[in-house]
Amino acid sequence: MATDMNSVSENLRAALLNDFKEFYRHPGVAALDNIDRIYTQDVEFRDPVHAIHGRLGVKNYLRSLYASSSGMSFTYLDEQIANHTATIVWNMTFSHKKLKGGKPIEIRGVTLIRFTDRIYYHEDFFDLGAMLYQHVPVLGWLIRYINNRLST
Repeated sequence: MATDMNSVSENLRAALLNDFKEFYRHPGVAALDNIDRIYTQDVEFRDPVHAIHGRLGVKNYLRSLYASSSGMSFTYLDEQIANHTATIVWNMTFSHKKLKGGKPIEIRGVTLIRFTDRIYYHEDFFDLGAMLYQHVPVLGWLIRYINNRLST
């Protein structure tokens, strides 16, 4: 970790969280130049599909993600901040030409981050079915059918 965890001031926390949210609010390849300000060199990044170790790996993953989707943006709904951790509730909107006919998809998720002067752990929680599987022809129909059967 970059610094002693007891040294994280309230101002540093607020600045880091603001930088983090701005980094993802309207993501794009150009914003990736700012990744060094947000993440430690040895950051651990997790989501329902990936486990990535290292800032360069995260940067490459995000570059690929941004290249394959369009109109990606985040709206932040709530956050809980402690001394060295934060959880942020968000809605993500994005479009992908192979999903839902290229129409926008919106999903809700939560991010857990742990930090000192920069983020060393980032984990996203979201419904992968709502993001991906429900929008794939045939598979999407099957998942919606199962969900409807379970809800009755």
